Amino acid sequence: MKKAFLILIVVFITISQVNGQTNKRVEFPQESNQVETFTIPIGSKGVILLSQLNKQAFNLRKFSTNLEQEWSTNANIDSNQDYVTHSYDGDDLYLLFSRFKSNSYVIFRVNTEKGKVDKYQIISVDRIEISNFKALNASLFIAGVVNSQPVILFTNLNEKKTRILPAIVKGQAEIQSMDLDTAYQQINVTYSVGKKAKDYQLILKSFDEDGNQVSQVLMKPNDEFAMMNAKSTQINDSLQVVVGTYGHKNTVGSSKGPSSQGLYFQSFLDGEMANSSYTSFTKFNNFFKFLSPKQLERQTKRIKDKEEKGEDLRLDYRLLMHDIIRKGDHYIVVAEAFYPDYKYNNFGPYGGGLFPGMTTLGGFYSPWSMMYNPYRWGYGNYGLYSPFSSYYSPWGYRGYNYYGNQQQFDGWVYTHAVIAELDAQGNLLWDHCVSLHDMKEPKLIQKIKTSVQQDQIILSYSRENQIVSKIISEQGTKEVESTLAIETNLEGDRVKKSADSDLTYWYSTYFLAHGTQNIVNQSEGKRTVFYLNKIQFNP
Repeated sequence: MKKAFLILIVVFITISQVNGQTNKRVEFPQESNQVETFTIPIGSKGVILLSQLNKQAFNLRKFSTNLEQEWSTNANIDSNQDYVTHSYDGDDLYLLFSRFKSNSYVIFRVNTEKGKVDKYQIISVDRIEISNFKALNASLFIAGVVNSQPVILFTNLNEKKTRILPAIVKGQAEIQSMDLDTAYQQINVTYSVGKKAKDYQLILKSFDEDGNQVSQVLMKPNDEFAMMNAKSTQINDSLQVVVGTYGHKNTVGSSKGPSSQGLYFQSFLDGEMANSSYTSFTKFNNFFKFLSPKQLERQTKRIKDKEEKGEDLRLDYRLLMHDIIRKGDHYIVVAEAFYPDYKYNNFGPYGGGLFPGMTTLGGFYSPWSMMYNPYRWGYGNYGLYSPFSSYYSPWGYRGYNYYGNQQQFDGWVYTHAVIAELDAQGNLLWDHCVSLHDMKEPKLIQKIKTSVQQDQIILSYSRENQIVSKIISEQGTKEVESTLAIETNLEGDRVKKSADSDLTYWYSTYFLAHGTQNIVNQSEGKRTVFYLNKIQFNP
């Protein structure tokens, strides 16, 4: 691929020891034309930075696990193409560019070892509102919505063939999630089917790299409860385990949208259910420990009063499920409780301008407005989860026009995270709660990053200019918390402002902290940098 131009990058590196934790940092001066930078860890092979240079160019740089640059290359795009998201299949990195409601998609396949970049263009008959993207061995799965119906556009880059995968889903349906299973070389898709309680069910479909369906699991509700979301893992050729949250069936189709009451576990042998268990969050020992002492006392009393009547206190939570972590024949489950926040105003359907005094553009903030591209170099306000799934939508089943001109979506609030260990039959062994102190994010992302080291579980997340780490051990009964400041390079540095700060699990015991900082230094002056901090958490 022809390179457009080269970039000279000044890199500052520092290594320090903080409470036995190694911290290595690389800084990149932020130029005015570098609109956004994305961090893409590729495990023990290193990390790749994707930087938007202008409307028609971007730069890719690969760094080793020692944060030493191995290669850099530039690529050109059409001015009307925006970066949507990426997928890494363990060998190659795939970048998806498109326009909102477009039938044209541009894919860049990146050889992560040599930096070779190949460009492909895919044209579909219909304009797809993209919600999910996965790649596996040169096979692409682009999921989205066409005329309010879920579709998966499948493309084999080697054969240069594209087709729509048959959904075989009757009734109104949503693609809730799409996960890549590199161990079994398959794509797992979760559909929620039915907008009313009587018709609702979850369907899990798995596809191989040729786009063929290899398995299907139907998860029908009982008289009272329905499965609200699902994470699946293939244990062997016959055994599949599914974990997620369940909730009251009558919340399906309600104005607020579906919500969760507890955690379910199901195992399937050759597609037939072998085991099933349901555990209400009221039966967890620590689920409500994020509440203040007075709130916790009141909640405990409400639960006890209901139990004395032979009932279970009804809950109304929404949780972000993480991938299932295997620990021998047990399973570690991590989920984050969240809810959408709103602003109220009288300036139009999505508020006034971006700044005080700015002329209002009606519909500017709408994720489906043609005036506003929701990708904005990276999935807009939705992060990892489909904006077309009611469980992960700020509007539930109501639609974004429900509130008229008064309400504007204003981000996601995280109350707490729960971690639990289940045995091989899905029985709850222990649970632990981590308060997230109502942190707010514009995108719905996984704030908590998890690493399992022998019998200890490390939960870490970024908070302002710090990394908070909690080491859970002794069956969830012991917690050790440590706080690590995000170190800068020079003595006398003072961080005036941080933006887009996040923490990403990398490999082994290492994490990556990254974001943008405005730094002042009496001796060295001011600088604005994008940083990568390599952090090791030793239990």
